[in-house]
Amino acid sequence: MKRRSVEELFPALESGDAFLRLAAEKRLRALLLHDFGFRWDGPPGDRTAALERIKGWLAEAARKEKERLKAFPGLAAVDLQSLKGLSPAEVEQHLQELLGKAKAVLSSAAGRPLCEECGKRLATVEIVEVRQSRARGVRRICDPCGEKPL
Repeated sequence: MKRRSVEELFPALESGDAFLRLAAEKRLRALLLHDFGFRWDGPPGDRTAALERIKGWLAEAARKEKERLKAFPGLAAVDLQSLKGLSPAEVEQHLQELLGKAKAVLSSAAGRPLCEECGKRLATVEIVEVRQSRARGVRRICDPCGEKPL
C-alpha cells in the first residue's frame, strides 16, 4: 500500500461528483484491502467520518514505520545523490555494505538465521545429524538450497 496513492484519492473521495467518488472508492479498497466504512453514496457526514478514520490509520501506519526504522539505524535507503562522484568500485563497495546490513536486519527481525549454504535467504530447513540417539550437528538452509541434489 502506497500512502501517497491513497492521499491522492482524497479530493476525489470528497468530490460532489458521485461517479468520481465511486471510482475513487473502488481504487481505495484495492489499495487498502480494508473497509473503513466509506460509501460513495453515503451521507456527507458519514463519508467525512470514514475519511478521518482512514487518515488516522495512515498516520498510525507512518508512525509505526518510523519506529521500525529507528530500531535499525544502520540500515538506510540508498540515497542516489550520495553516490554521485564515486567510482564504480566505490559504489559497489557501498552497496555491498548496505546489503550486508540488510541481511543482518532481515535475519534478526525474523528471528531466524540466514541460510548456511547461500547466505542470501532465511533458513527454513534444519538438518539435524543424529548419531547414537544424540544430535551431533545442525545445518540451517533455505528451501531452494535444500532442493539442490546432494
